[in-house]
Amino acid sequence: MRWLGAVTALAALGAAASWGGGTLLARQAAEGFARLAAEGRGGAASVSATGFPLRIGAEVTAPALDFPEAGGRWQAPSAELAAPLWAPLDWRIAATAPQKLTLAGQRFTLAATDSVATLGLGLGAALPLRRATLTLDTPRLSAEDASTPALAAQDVTATATRAGDGRWQIVAGARAVALPEGLTDSLAPGAGLPDVIETVTVDATASLDTPPALMADRMPALTALDLTRVHLAWGGRALDARGAITIDADGRPEGTITLSTKDWAAWLQVAVAAGLVEAKRVPMLATLGAYLAQQSKDGAVEVPLAFAQGRMSLGPVPLGRAPVLVQRQ
Repeated sequence: MRWLGAVTALAALGAAASWGGGTLLARQAAEGFARLAAEGRGGAASVSATGFPLRIGAEVTAPALDFPEAGGRWQAPSAELAAPLWAPLDWRIAATAPQKLTLAGQRFTLAATDSVATLGLGLGAALPLRRATLTLDTPRLSAEDASTPALAAQDVTATATRAGDGRWQIVAGARAVALPEGLTDSLAPGAGLPDVIETVTVDATASLDTPPALMADRMPALTALDLTRVHLAWGGRALDARGAITIDADGRPEGTITLSTKDWAAWLQVAVAAGLVEAKRVPMLATLGAYLAQQSKDGAVEVPLAFAQGRMSLGPVPLGRAPVLVQRQ
């Protein structure tokens, strides 16, 4: 992302208030991509000035970003970077499709009718991030050379806003998430879940070990997550989650997430079918759920999902080792 940092730093100086400034802007962006290519971290075929007289920006042909440490790569046919003259630190980035993604060595194609990101930056040599958004309309993610999408959705949105003290407010959602055909049956056979998830929404606060910035030497690591509400609607079933966890240097979570649902029996069936809960635990959990539902005013069952010392448990039932969420570099 250092190429974008170089572009934005130049814009912040007001050098792009004319066509001459735009030419300089494009030249600096081209130099940034050249440095990325020399470092083996990306590149671009060409960069040209665009957007005058009411905005500043650059049109980038065949941009690519590499993340060798994670085995990742992103490519697009073209991308436009633009900011209004009166707000040169508020950037809009629109990339054309199809985009190529490499994740953990696996290659995918991302298509979408619209793919737009925005970045709101602060003053400072590192260009600290203060806000970021992502909007994808009808995204379709497919494995390389596959004829059908591996994952699709009606839309995906995400917003991250700096809240202070290393915390970030995260609001995200996706509608009509279509999973690969047959995946649900293979993961949870007999559970009766369809291949389309109606809705997923997230409202959370994330804590990072260092402020994110375009010119930072490394990506910040997640150290804590406070879930205000996570909502999942799938196959006529609803599930909510709230709570807080911390994440140690090894990526192990510590804390408690409270799960809430009026469809306890149905979700218990899903958990057993997916192998998350042993069948021998079902009588205890079913009895527990029925009791809690009777005690609840609205019939909802609330059960703590606890993480401690590398293990996790659902209510009184141990579930085994906790997952590794993220490892700090």
